Amino acid sequence: MLLISAVGNAQSKTAATSENNKSTSVLGNLWSKIAGSSLPLINKDLVGKWEFQGTACSFETENLLKKAGGAVVASQVESKFDDYCTKAGIRKGTANFTFNADNTYSAHLGLAKLSGKYQVNDSTQLVTMTYLFGMGKLSAVAHKSGSNMQLLFDADSMLKLMKVISKFTDSTSVVVLGKMADMYDGMLLGFDLDLDKI
Repeated sequence: MLLISAVGNAQSKTAATSENNKSTSVLGNLWSKIAGSSLPLINKDLVGKWEFQGTACSFETENLLKKAGGAVVASQVESKFDDYCTKAGIRKGTANFTFNADNTYSAHLGLAKLSGKYQVNDSTQLVTMTYLFGMGKLSAVAHKSGSNMQLLFDADSMLKLMKVISKFTDSTSVVVLGKMADMYDGMLLGFDLDLDKI
């Protein structure tokens, strides 16, 4: 089994800080739009095993989707992401996120395994997940409704993770997604998840 925690590329601290700030801003803007119809998220809301149901794509700004062809763009992005995930073995029955009460988590994404600690920020409502023994960090916005949850990541952060996996899947879909992310600022990629009732 591929352990994501054993794979990583060194980057400059300044570039990483700048990118993290950009990701947090994008996700924070998205959260402010959905917060009005959602109760504040707390750590215990995530506890449980969440099974992959499908891919998800969203945009930090609705302006793109209001433009002619915007809906087509969203559909194309999600289709490419879904294609990549399928080739990487990320599908129903092979992918899940498990959030534990002690603030640790693990994720199985096809052949890849990701683990670390998670925390919901009370003020920003962003979910932060560490990996690579705490050296790496992903931020996401979680939109939970009953036993369903959508976990969305800044596209650039998600694609970094996917590029590691793609080296072992011989898939060009992630390259196409990367080009799309460069074209559309504020693009978010993630997963639709269902809480395992067992």
